[in-house]
Amino acid sequence: MFLKPVSFETTIRGAFPVWQYQQTNARLVGVDTQTNWKINSHWNHSLAFAYVNGSDLTQNIPLIDIPPFTASTKIQYSNAKWNHFLIEVKGELVGEQKQFPKNDYTTNIVVNNVLTPVEVDISTPPNSYELLHIYSEIKFKTFSKGIATLAFSVQNVLNTTYRDYLNRQRFFADEMGRNFQIQLKINY
Repeated sequence: MFLKPVSFETTIRGAFPVWQYQQTNARLVGVDTQTNWKINSHWNHSLAFAYVNGSDLTQNIPLIDIPPFTASTKIQYSNAKWNHFLIEVKGELVGEQKQFPKNDYTTNIVVNNVLTPVEVDISTPPNSYELLHIYSEIKFKTFSKGIATLAFSVQNVLNTTYRDYLNRQRFFADEMGRNFQIQLKINY
């Protein structure tokens, strides 16, 4: 079962793709690997990558919405003597999906008071992109058994403009830019 764009619906706000669940005979093959290397008592490094290939065997075409190749690497420093201080930097690479079905449609739009057919490209995946993230935390003893964790993170540090292939809103807007978060978690 998968969602497939089957047509367009035109409203007063514009034309929007209509998605419908369909069933097919499919083959999914992939690999998902993660390594973790403890360099010493303070430093840790991890590497992960994933790849999936999906085919619609009934129509002999690639499946829609199969994630592209992704890889991430993270280096982390921690020191228990400094109130369990932890800081990590993570790099994330998302490739461009090269295998996708062509589901483009033609719709009519008004140009100079005349309905004009226009092809709408909803099939072409967005470009590959790289992201950089930073996360840090520190823990404090609050009550007799309670611990408070104060964390600070920045997602998409370089404010990269990108669109995610698996997000159907990519037709209308970019993904979120740089995002700062402060968290306070109290366990008691």
